[in-house]
Amino acid sequence: MTTWVLISLCLFAVSAAMALRTNAWRAAIARLAARGSDAGSMQPITLLVPVRNGVHELAALLQDLHAQDHPHELTEVIVIDDHSEEPVQQLVGAMARQWPQLRYLRLEEGVGKKAAITAGVNAAQHDLVLLTDADARCGVGRVAAVAAAFQARPCDLLLLPVRTVGDGLCGIVQVEEQAALLAALVGTWSEGRPMLANGANLAFRRSAFEAVGGYRGDVRDSGDDVFLLQRMRRAGRVVQVALDPTLWVLVQAAPTCGEALTQRLRWAGKMGAVRDPVASLVALVSLLLPWALTVFTVMAVADQRVGDGLLRTWTLLVAAWAAWCVPLVQVTGDVHRLAGEGRTRPLRSFVALLTFSLYAPIIAVASRVARPRWKGRRIR
Repeated sequence: MTTWVLISLCLFAVSAAMALRTNAWRAAIARLAARGSDAGSMQPITLLVPVRNGVHELAALLQDLHAQDHPHELTEVIVIDDHSEEPVQQLVGAMARQWPQLRYLRLEEGVGKKAAITAGVNAAQHDLVLLTDADARCGVGRVAAVAAAFQARPCDLLLLPVRTVGDGLCGIVQVEEQAALLAALVGTWSEGRPMLANGANLAFRRSAFEAVGGYRGDVRDSGDDVFLLQRMRRAGRVVQVALDPTLWVLVQAAPTCGEALTQRLRWAGKMGAVRDPVASLVALVSLLLPWALTVFTVMAVADQRVGDGLLRTWTLLVAAWAAWCVPLVQVTGDVHRLAGEGRTRPLRSFVALLTFSLYAPIIAVASRVARPRWKGRRIR
């Protein structure tokens, strides 16, 4: 067996193992999707909306929250203003005149989303808390569906789905990337090692938040979602996932590649909260596999000659690429269908996911040293 064949065989073995894992994720998504909607619940719930500027996006979200079919008297909404330079207080005050359950809270101590969430939790009247990013949109049944999900599957933290929408090459890459990350969220949870959460749509019990110490002792600006997930997990708290179609929120992709890069540097920096050596190793292999396939394929094209196991090398390489990309494109399609997007586009998904897979390791390394600005602040 030549060195070429041996290396290609190893790459195929790793790709096949990843394919088996991805197919298990698909099965987990299918099980959650088959569960359907949970029965209604009249649980009281507090909605927290941390905000810094973005008053126009906030206005649209508040209209969505006011239109919810969960009883208003059981739905408290608190907007926590993280030192905005836009007229957030005026907007909330104007809407609150016709909506007594809407409250405005100005962040006095600390800065950042974690401080805003903590202030909101401290002010919340109800034990069930639902986080929503100020630039998200949601359907009228979302709050009722969250309350029902907590009643049907008792837990301390509920991971919920987010759909990204965007146009152009940069937007499409973000859309496909987020669909794949949602699949990873469900998949790692089904393995008993949840690594990902999305703060744009996340629910928990206030009592559990307080019991694990909230964000106490954490000095990083980013990672409110992943940090809380890992604290809950280490404390032995129950974490569940729900994918009911009424639970989804929509967020816009970053409008430019520069803003998308800054956003991903910020997101990658929060993965330091994950202290699971096994999960981290598997994630590292997943990140490096497409790079290894690409580099070895280029080297094989440039250097391999007849007599070096040419046929076997290329057969194994093609099989390795197929084992890596086909299940990944399929699971991304599963997420798109679950989000109600209708027809999937496998070729678009493949190109976008390959692009993401090639830049993701670079982002991961750069996030260790880069400190980009976000909403006018330098991220720690």
